[in-house]
Amino acid sequence: MKTTAKLRIGVTYNLVLLMILITLIAVFGLLNSAFFTLGYMFESVKIIIEIGIMAFPVTLIIITGGTDFSMSATLSLSALCGGLVAARMGAGAGLVVTLLVGGLCGFFNGALVAIFKVQALVATIATMYLYKGIAIGLTLGIPGMTVGGAVFSWSATDFLGNASILWIPVQVWIFILLGIAFHILLSRTYIGRWFYATGRNENAIIFSGVNTKKVKLCLYTAGGVTFSIAGLVFLGRFTSIKYDSADAYTLQVITAVVLGGTNIAGGFGNIKGTAISVMILAVLKGGLNIMAVPQTQQKIVIGLILLASLIVFALMDHNAIKQVRGEIATSAEDPVP
Repeated sequence: MKTTAKLRIGVTYNLVLLMILITLIAVFGLLNSAFFTLGYMFESVKIIIEIGIMAFPVTLIIITGGTDFSMSATLSLSALCGGLVAARMGAGAGLVVTLLVGGLCGFFNGALVAIFKVQALVATIATMYLYKGIAIGLTLGIPGMTVGGAVFSWSATDFLGNASILWIPVQVWIFILLGIAFHILLSRTYIGRWFYATGRNENAIIFSGVNTKKVKLCLYTAGGVTFSIAGLVFLGRFTSIKYDSADAYTLQVITAVVLGGTNIAGGFGNIKGTAISVMILAVLKGGLNIMAVPQTQQKIVIGLILLASLIVFALMDHNAIKQVRGEIATSAEDPVP
């Protein structure tokens, strides 16, 4: 009963998000026809592409009952390390080092949470400062390593951040392919069921024979690798990166995930909702920019829309729980055949 109710909430809430997205596109398009052009739509998505890429693994992490506040620091550190290596050893080595550093950061987070049983919030806040400190040491503490503490883009990142395939930006392809991959993993495999079960009742799934330590360790590691991919895209888009360039992304990613209907306490969520919520944020930012709305007012508008969406989700969740309780009561009164 409980699983069925949760799925009903997810489907219904996704439809609500989709209606909000379509409404926003229609409103901004009517106010300024330039918004309907394919080029501007892609530009709107590119504004928050790194947030969207990071939101996919964070959705899975939160579903398992965890969180990751070191995502932005992982993005910066991996991109910095990759850039430093690429400048001396070439693009191939830079790509390998970037992904390796991201994976190691994620693995360390997973070890703290899964093996040493440190609360995810505390562990990832601590590693956030650790990774940022390492990035500062690399870029500012070693003379001659960087120019003004910044690492600059290189051939592979230029391609990821600026090139297009079939008139679609490469970074948008990355967002789409990662979204499909994480959706399949979560909704079409037994591993996805483990994620949900871990977030709902970890002890129960442990007794059923699932090694939740390995599940969490692999998930946080995959998250770190994905954050490093976002770092490569970031470096290509902005042509340079510093240790604190992506600091603002952490809360925006969590906002996108929660807006997409993922329960911050774990056990419920889906990639479709996260993807739609990322698109809502992209349309909002792009539309408000094209209307020349000041940044301070943009934050107010986005905050109000987020609050309204979360209130709708809370009301739907409450109604679904009441419905399930009614079904349980009715089934209890029915005679057993």
